Amino acid sequence: MTIACSTSIRSGSSLEAALAEVGGLGFSRVDLLAIDGWAHINPSDLARDYEGERDRLTSLLAQYKLQPLALNTGTGPQLHDRSEPSNRRRIEEIQAIIRLMNDYEITLAAIQPRNNDPGRPWSDVLADCVATLREYDALGRAAGITFALELHVNSPFETLEQAKRLVDAMPQIRLVYDPTHFVMQGIDIRETEWLMDYASHVHLRDASLGRMQTAFGAGGVDFDWVLGTLAARGYAGHFSIEYLEEGGVDWTADILALRDRISRYFPE
Repeated sequence: MTIACSTSIRSGSSLEAALAEVGGLGFSRVDLLAIDGWAHINPSDLARDYEGERDRLTSLLAQYKLQPLALNTGTGPQLHDRSEPSNRRRIEEIQAIIRLMNDYEITLAAIQPRNNDPGRPWSDVLADCVATLREYDALGRAAGITFALELHVNSPFETLEQAKRLVDAMPQIRLVYDPTHFVMQGIDIRETEWLMDYASHVHLRDASLGRMQTAFGAGGVDFDWVLGTLAARGYAGHFSIEYLEEGGVDWTADILALRDRISRYFPE
């Protein structure tokens, strides 16, 4: 078991600034944001200039003495966009992501579900998302890696009912367990336990009703329940601490406190 820090802690800053911050906090493993159009590595750039992007990343990782543990990915096309140009572009970007993962011996990547499509029935959106997720799964399996979907607010998969229908449609799916997105909706965290059956990775930070993140211990994420339940269920994956850069807020103490809490239940 390994605890990484996500470059999300400097999601509004450069990759170099993010890696410097993660390394400065004493982490040796990093979870890299690779979400197209946001941060910190654009899959479209990887597909266009793989060697250049990889060499830049390699140099920065060496400079800050970090090793990537996981990726948090999102291609340019939406999961539910099954048009021919989008399918072609998405496959190119997934293949570039896989190439990067293989080069760094990264075995897991989170998939961001990104935006919903409110103009269509949700059942149609689900069917298209499942078709795309099956492509991710097939490409990942062929390369010996795991793609795990992160259930997320303001996406096609933000409610527990939507999650249930997803796993019914695709029983082999792997998930990133992140209770934040349910706590902020006012959902009792204990109602999310069944999602742990599908968890290949865990993202953690504190959150409260209507707020995706709050100071550690001030929100509604019962970390002792989450970590104790994962331990009791034999969870054997890794963890990423995923506070987001937010104005002038300094999350340093919260990140370090959360790392210590995880370590109580899952010693490295």
